[in-house]
Amino acid sequence: MKLFMAHIKKQDPAGLAPKTWGRISGMALAAILSASFSVVSASSKGLAADREDIAIYEQADPKGVVLTVQTPFSPVVKKDEDDARGYVRLSVYDSRETFLEEASLKVTAPVNEKGEAILPLGPLTPGDYAFVAYYDKNGDRKLNRGLIGRPKEPLAFSNGVRPRVRKPKFKDAKIGVAPGSVIVLQIKD
Repeated sequence: MKLFMAHIKKQDPAGLAPKTWGRISGMALAAILSASFSVVSASSKGLAADREDIAIYEQADPKGVVLTVQTPFSPVVKKDEDDARGYVRLSVYDSRETFLEEASLKVTAPVNEKGEAILPLGPLTPGDYAFVAYYDKNGDRKLNRGLIGRPKEPLAFSNGVRPRVRKPKFKDAKIGVAPGSVIVLQIKD
């Protein structure tokens, strides 16, 4: 662990790396280094890429998993407490058989002033999971679709999968998750 922390200090002379990294094992930290659901190695991006990336990693929970969804959207001013516009809705799938049919976990979070939704997923069993998130523009709490079934609201799949003609497959969208992981997904409008 000391060697790993020394590597962080070498890569981060300005001291931008969050103190929480000191409490996370090297294996869990490797899982944290993800962006747009494709794992980024320390050599290709560096351990302290920029202040925005580091703020996301500060959400790390050594015992659980945190998923951050970055959007181009701003927080919505609510008309009343039942107004559900401006939320990111996430579905977590843990097998090929249930992918896009029955989520093992569903989580909802509002978009903050930075355009991010922070979704603590709690302690997930280490393994492969696929994530699907969408931005609920109209607040009806469901993913709206057009006549031929294509989504009308912005959505994103884990591992950077962009569906074309067919539905994505679990094997294409799955990523390995371990305790302490911070996963980042980007929804584009």
